[in-house]
Amino acid sequence: MSRRAATIVDVAKRAGVARTTASDALRGHGRVSEVTRVAVEQAAAELGYRPNSAARSLRAATTGTIGLHLPEAMTRIDYYLQTVYGALEQAGFDEVDVTVITSRRLAGDQAPPSVDGVILLDPLADDPVATRLLALDLPIVTLERALGDAATGVVSADHEGAIRALLDHLAARGSTAPAFLASPAVTDWGTRAQEVYRAWCGEHGIAPTLVERPFGSDSAAYAEAAREVLTARPETDAFLCGPDGSAIVVADVLQDAGRVVGDDVLVAAMVDSPALAYTDPPVTAVDLAPRAAGALCVQLLVQIIRGEAEPNASVPLPIEVRYRASTLGR
Repeated sequence: MSRRAATIVDVAKRAGVARTTASDALRGHGRVSEVTRVAVEQAAAELGYRPNSAARSLRAATTGTIGLHLPEAMTRIDYYLQTVYGALEQAGFDEVDVTVITSRRLAGDQAPPSVDGVILLDPLADDPVATRLLALDLPIVTLERALGDAATGVVSADHEGAIRALLDHLAARGSTAPAFLASPAVTDWGTRAQEVYRAWCGEHGIAPTLVERPFGSDSAAYAEAAREVLTARPETDAFLCGPDGSAIVVADVLQDAGRVVGDDVLVAAMVDSPALAYTDPPVTAVDLAPRAAGALCVQLLVQIIRGEAEPNASVPLPIEVRYRASTLGR
């Protein structure tokens, strides 16, 4: 069995520096001290590290192409599709091509595509393809942070502030037992959402009721989760819905159970969609600005590739709560 080739992450760990620092040291870029440069070069020599061909091309000329990775589980989620559309629009404006990197392409030992940099949308902690891409000696931008110690350029929103605003809004309308239908804590967004919900409940002396379903689950899974909550905690008087599309399913389950949405039970969504504005009653939700998110990811990656931004630059993504009638009762 052949030994796994060393990556830039391995070199960084051996030298005791960040991935971007190790990359800059080996490329001769950035503000890297001579001591650090020598340590990184020594670590690379000890590990037998060799930059991939795409990384070497950056020192001579660019391919004019960037990679974009979206896990298969997320291709069924409208939010991520809208993010991809926003990225493609911005790529056209910046005159770069986009190669979509699928999970199947890199699931085996296939070589990564020749690109100047890579965007990972909400990288999953348990996605081996994301792990492999994050180890490349290439400029990397992630939408929300990669779990672990990967150092990348980041586009990130204030999800804590938005979720607290939703929960405060539910409480102001009389909710004392809000339940949370959550996405799993395998992304930065999923992890932060669960943490802020538990923290908010603790601050208000409320026992948290949290049930999660995997990314990309179907409507039946969300309906089952809502029924599970109602059976275990019939006193539930509000639902905070995390997964895209789950709020409409939860509202249907509540109606079937004889509950009146916007009256004796409230519903709020962490991911807005056009449909939520036209349900009866409309559902309060967070506009995560997916197209803007995709565009910002491309803008930041292009700036990093062109040396106009630092490799670990962070760009804020403005989001907002859209208050609607489903939480205006009581």
